[in-house]
Amino acid sequence: MVTVLKDRQTIIEAFDKVINNLEKSILGMYNSRLRAIITDPLFMVLHIDDHMAHRGHAVFDTLTVHEGLAYNLPSHLSRIITSASLAQIALPLTPEEISSILLDLAASTGKLNLYIRYWISSGPGSFAITPVEGESTFYAVAYESNYLEKFENINEFTVSVPLKPKLLANMKSNNYMLNALSAMESSSKGGLFGVQKDENGFITEGCVNNFAFVLPNKIFVTPTFDKILKGTGISRTLELVKSLVNEKLLDGIEQRDIHIDEAKTAVEMLCFCGDGVLGVLNWDGNPVGNGEEGEITKKIKEMYIGDFFNTEMTVPIDYSKYS
Repeated sequence: MVTVLKDRQTIIEAFDKVINNLEKSILGMYNSRLRAIITDPLFMVLHIDDHMAHRGHAVFDTLTVHEGLAYNLPSHLSRIITSASLAQIALPLTPEEISSILLDLAASTGKLNLYIRYWISSGPGSFAITPVEGESTFYAVAYESNYLEKFENINEFTVSVPLKPKLLANMKSNNYMLNALSAMESSSKGGLFGVQKDENGFITEGCVNNFAFVLPNKIFVTPTFDKILKGTGISRTLELVKSLVNEKLLDGIEQRDIHIDEAKTAVEMLCFCGDGVLGVLNWDGNPVGNGEEGEITKKIKEMYIGDFFNTEMTVPIDYSKYS
């Protein structure tokens, strides 16, 4: 016989016993239904009638805070607004309000190094396929993060998981089933994210990342955004690597279709994920180049880490608001 929990205090006590370590590590959650930040992980919840839960009708994005500086916020904010528009979700808040809330959430934690995930959901109110008008909701959570973990080196494998249709690929949708399967397939072979290609063998993206290749002729190549998500990391890198052309370390930068056969001639392979840059040392069991981190990869990592302190790319968190 299944236990029925009716008393609110009993329910709270029951949940308190099963809360996991990740949930305990979340420092704060903003919920636009409450218009407040919650600091008790027990109440950082999503109600089951929210269409984000039962239909996947939501979009999301992220924000890196490094040493008290919010990095590249306008690009991430612009992308989630574009995603919401493609998903036909009305904004529950203005872009300015969302920006202010994210900065306040960071400040409320008192921590200098954070990763913030945030969602715009079509909202609660029904179990129907179509959402209830006027119920779209904004959620955000913050937890501590070590940015150096995003600058390590990895191995990767090509995966067989099919691509998303263009509409879903171009938005940062909360529906990540294919993304998860891609990562699981790569992980089962010793990889991390998985390398996807289209039906003609052209490289597209990874489950949560973009790829780029340094070819033997010193050309930096990354796929176009036509069939994939416009990554903020690779977009910023396309600006940063112009200096490497000026330094004669690269002979050119191209954003174009690249077939897997051409990509596998690369002397360096890079992965751009969550405001991080990872070198890919082995692909499908074979070394990329000499199997060691290359000069261009090292340079891009150095530039990207330095960019975390670029005053034109960052917004200081005002911790005094919550001191």
